[in-house]
Amino acid sequence: MAPMSWIMIHLRELLRFPASGFSVRPVGEDIYEWQAMVLNPPKSPYEGGLFFISIHFPPEYPFRPPRVSWKMPISHPNIDKLCVFHPLLVTATWRFGKTVKDFLQALHDMLVHPMMEEDDHFLEDVARMCLLELERFEKKARLITEAHAMN
Repeated sequence: MAPMSWIMIHLRELLRFPASGFSVRPVGEDIYEWQAMVLNPPKSPYEGGLFFISIHFPPEYPFRPPRVSWKMPISHPNIDKLCVFHPLLVTATWRFGKTVKDFLQALHDMLVHPMMEEDDHFLEDVARMCLLELERFEKKARLITEAHAMN
């Protein structure tokens, strides 16, 4: 099956069975470029924020993962503006059959539960603050969320 067919299957699934926590749509007429809105989890420093991410499907999809980038500032150990560090989005650990809904749900969950184990990829300085100075991390994350992801 061609990449476009897989992508259309995912889009139809999301339109028929919308997921809580995020919404997604193609950008214009380009089925390979999508934009998602992530509604942030309650009881987190991101609560009340609305973040936009860009999703680009490669020509080799679904055998290679989509490229996901955050479109606005956020303080999170697994998110650098140009890159989201999540095993689901790494070619070596990508699994054929994963859906857009699967990885968007995983990203939503990652906001509350950062991935900072030895084998995970993360921003060291943000992870250190998250682990050792949680109150300071949450305050900084909240201020950035209020400044860039609210209103």
